[in-house]
Amino acid sequence: MSPQEPTGPWRPGGPAGLAHPGTPASSTLARTSGSRGPLVTVAAIGVFALVVVVVFGFSLLGGDDDSTPAAQNPFGRSDPPPPIPDSGEFTVDGTFTVVSTRADPVSGDRTSCDLPLSLSDIGEGTTITLRESGIGVEARTKLAYSGGDLSSCTFTFEFPDIEPGGTLYRIELPGRGQLVYTEDELRAGVDITLGQ
Repeated sequence: MSPQEPTGPWRPGGPAGLAHPGTPASSTLARTSGSRGPLVTVAAIGVFALVVVVVFGFSLLGGDDDSTPAAQNPFGRSDPPPPIPDSGEFTVDGTFTVVSTRADPVSGDRTSCDLPLSLSDIGEGTTITLRESGIGVEARTKLAYSGGDLSSCTFTFEFPDIEPGGTLYRIELPGRGQLVYTEDELRAGVDITLGQ
């Protein structure tokens, strides 16, 4: 074999399409296929379509500037900002559970609660009060029966629209005493148990 005709993968137009060092550049692509034309065209159209979609998407969202309303809401509506959790009025959600003792047996089911005579002041519709110590604001609500089992009955309550900023808050069930809470404790929810 002469040095002008390389063999193997180095031969012009060989399997890898590589040329031996010293072979003219024009012979490195000795085999060209006419079937690549449509493939190149489809690839070019696909890339163009992708670019159009990306550019159009950025224009709808207002680019990368997150301070524009379009970037915050791509539908063009101006939604109000969400409320700040620690400002404004808040709602106190709570439970009041009466637990059975030897002296005061209690039992309930999904629809009713059986309480002894000594606990007859407690039940569905009993008024419960919330007072803020510093400014004297008072809110009232009623207990609502939630359910029970063989040894307890649970009631729920809710105080809506409570003004924040109080130093201490007292929840009172008339004739049964009062419990003191901070604002953070009220916001977290109140669980009161009688008996046990």
